[in-house]
Amino acid sequence: MKTHLLAVVIGLFMLNPTATARPYSLSDSTHQSNKAIKDLLDLPVGSGNFTFNLYGDFGYVVGPQRTHTYYDPALGDTVTAFGRRDYTSYPLYANQFSLSYAFVQAQYEIENKLRFRLALHTGHIVDALYVEETPSTKIIRELALYYHLNPKWAMEIGIFPSYFGAEIVLNKENLHATRAYIADFTPDYEAGVRLHYKPNEYNTFSAMVLNGWQVIRETNTTKAFALSWSLNKPGKITGNWNLMFADEQPISAPKPLFRHYQNIYFRVWISEKLLILPVLDVMVEKKADSDNPGWNHIVAPAFSARYKIHEHFGVAGRYEYIYDPKSLIPELRTGTPNGWQSNAVTLTWEYLPSSLVTFRIEGKYGVNKDAVFRNSINQLVREDWYGIVSTSFYF
Repeated sequence: MKTHLLAVVIGLFMLNPTATARPYSLSDSTHQSNKAIKDLLDLPVGSGNFTFNLYGDFGYVVGPQRTHTYYDPALGDTVTAFGRRDYTSYPLYANQFSLSYAFVQAQYEIENKLRFRLALHTGHIVDALYVEETPSTKIIRELALYYHLNPKWAMEIGIFPSYFGAEIVLNKENLHATRAYIADFTPDYEAGVRLHYKPNEYNTFSAMVLNGWQVIRETNTTKAFALSWSLNKPGKITGNWNLMFADEQPISAPKPLFRHYQNIYFRVWISEKLLILPVLDVMVEKKADSDNPGWNHIVAPAFSARYKIHEHFGVAGRYEYIYDPKSLIPELRTGTPNGWQSNAVTLTWEYLPSSLVTFRIEGKYGVNKDAVFRNSINQLVREDWYGIVSTSFYF
């Protein structure tokens, strides 16, 4: 079970549910169509087409972390590792080469009728985000059937990437090589049913019934409900307004707690060269203490901008803020008096030799109100930093 909210800054993966899962090059000032990147394999089969794709993201990370002993929930034991970082899915390890994420995807589609997609994945992001899933399901990125009921209505069922969050696990599609603290645990995947309504070429509305907040296997006795509005005007404005209503308490909890979450982000082209992305995530959850009724809340605004220096070069910056004093986000639970209250900035230089490959050099610096990060001698400190050189590709 993953509780979360923001997804700071950049990137969108599925603005148009009828044309998902095709990344695009950030060197372009417009959102490229699904045909902008050629499939590694594209074969006509019957009345439809079978396609095959690959994605990979590999890099080297520099940071203060050295040898560290910690409890690994994936192994269920205490282990000693070199370079392990806390409160992140990537970069999960410092001072070494690492694979953040990779997947293979097969798809069969009959245009305007149906689409079946199977994708399997691996990498440090999977290690961090899928610890509570069973071994048989954690390797699944997507297993879903999308069926067109008519030109305006469609239904989708299965396991699929989430619409929530401005930053996704495909870092090539974000404005940065890595994601914000909170975006690392924004719901990246879901299991359930989606109903899509597309009244025109620019807008799509979706209603969802899901097992929960970033879960494949149900973790309690209730379902989560979500709504989404996607606006897609390539080269002008693209973005989402997502809402979730759920009880995300574990099945062992004494009683349910209502939670409401909103995630709003819009990618706005100010000009051909300048792109901005304002983001706001908020969440409220009913207090568990009946003697002190009320609501706990989280507020997490962020802002990112990218400037295209040249067709193949760009620079980007991100500012993120998280206010979670009651530690509602399990992955950012610190056990300290002030919970998680952080400010952070990220700077990125980008080189795109083609729409298929992205090279980035990036640095990040963050400060938390309490000492929650570790330095080179495993002392708790307020400051966190890392540098990364990464390469990502999509075929």
